[in-house]
Amino acid sequence: MSASGPNEHIIEAASGPDRRYFSEAVRWENDVIRTVKRSRLTAWLVAVISFALACLALTCLALLLPLKSFEPYVIEVDKTTGFMEIKQPLADGDLTQNEAIARMYVVRYLKARETYDPATVKDNFDLAQLLSARDAARDLFALFSPSNADNPVTRYGRETRVGLKIKSIQLPNALTAVIRFSTQRTGRESGAEEHWVSLLHFQYSKAPMPNEWRFENPLGFQVVDYRRDQESVSGQGESGGQYQP
Repeated sequence: MSASGPNEHIIEAASGPDRRYFSEAVRWENDVIRTVKRSRLTAWLVAVISFALACLALTCLALLLPLKSFEPYVIEVDKTTGFMEIKQPLADGDLTQNEAIARMYVVRYLKARETYDPATVKDNFDLAQLLSARDAARDLFALFSPSNADNPVTRYGRETRVGLKIKSIQLPNALTAVIRFSTQRTGRESGAEEHWVSLLHFQYSKAPMPNEWRFENPLGFQVVDYRRDQESVSGQGESGGQYQP
């Protein structure tokens, strides 16, 4: 590479070793200038690419903002137990058909098993029996066994009734339900409102059954395991009438 530029007259005036020295110096200077120009070009290129990427990111963010939504929730706090429950979101279509059917069967089973009325006790027992299987069915028979001292028929007789109020139903999975409810005894053996939580596991049986059973239980819903625990102690200091095994 030949030396050229503003230092050319210095090289021409020099001779011998000085000429070679100045030639190398000019070459080094040109290399430095070339490196600086290349670095500047690279810096501008990186800056332009970064700016383009930033603009692209901002554009994508602006396009995604309309998709972000805020769903309001209703949180209910039980004044007796302090239990907090998040209600269903205020939107249409959140409850699937399977969930709606499961909730309906769970409520039917709970009313048949936990309420008591001397006029309908046999009908409720028959329905609870129809909707029970395995451990739940055995517990139900043991509950209404004549040898059971806490048999509802023996305990309440014909002058006491037990009503039920559902507070919440949660489905942790497709075959499990957690129900919070309260019961109230009226009549001869009246008492304070009692609060309960029940855990039940259920299935849908495909086993053949008579038509009269199928009319009452078309999908073969069966509770296979049922557990009830008292959620709070009644104000009268009673045991709460927990006759569920």
